Amino acid sequence: MKIKKVLSTGMVHLVLMGFAIISIFPLYWLFTTSLKSAADVFSSDLLGFFQATLDNYKTVLFNDRFPDFLLNSVIISALTVAICVPIGCMAGYAFARLKMKRKDSWFFMILTTRMAPAVTFAVPIYLMMCNLRLTDTKVGLVSIYVFMNMALCIWLSRSFFEEVPIEIEEAAMVDGVSRFGAFLRFSVRIAGGGIVATAILVFIFTWNEFFYASILTQNAAKTFTVHLTSFFGSKRILWGELSAASVLGSLFPIVFALITKKYIIRGLTMGAVKG
Repeated sequence: MKIKKVLSTGMVHLVLMGFAIISIFPLYWLFTTSLKSAADVFSSDLLGFFQATLDNYKTVLFNDRFPDFLLNSVIISALTVAICVPIGCMAGYAFARLKMKRKDSWFFMILTTRMAPAVTFAVPIYLMMCNLRLTDTKVGLVSIYVFMNMALCIWLSRSFFEEVPIEIEEAAMVDGVSRFGAFLRFSVRIAGGGIVATAILVFIFTWNEFFYASILTQNAAKTFTVHLTSFFGSKRILWGELSAASVLGSLFPIVFALITKKYIIRGLTMGAVKG
């Protein structure tokens, strides 16, 4: 029995190790490519040694407008989270606690905005942004991203607030606290891990979005994901600069997720184990 247990544990570890290698290898390839010269990028020796250089990073940071577009991504993503998460949490709390007619129908209707592919809304959104003169503006892009991620916020926060014991809120309201006060002082604190996890997911989805940013921006509000296409030329692709820009663009969400990973785990596992 012990031998079988050891073998089964070893097989599980091998499978997990193989999955980890497969998952990490593209990041390794991207990072090593960003340190290669143009000659080394096209070397036939795929896993051979090469002389590392920071020229690609110098080009991207000092001889290109990439920092400006990266800052646009930071501002747009932060504003989207700041607007979407509070409103979504209050709406999710309302669906979790308040009694209303056709609540499930309203909830399903909100979720349908997330079900359709992005291209479905492309033409009406573009025409609306043109009529409102919000093309190539941060305000226009943030409004679209809030619309895109609101359903996700409401859906997740509703499930988190449903796990908060209603008796805590009732006890607070008996002591004279308003429902909104009970929501802020107790429910939000208890579901804080889930709310942070929701905010992180909204940030990452906004940070990585490309489709709407590519059709609604040209220069002023362009994000770094759209700017990455500028490294594709008609006759050649600047693989070194493209890889360096991709690494820099990936660092922010990766570091952000690593710092807040305990909140992600706590939030996404809320209600997984019930006493």
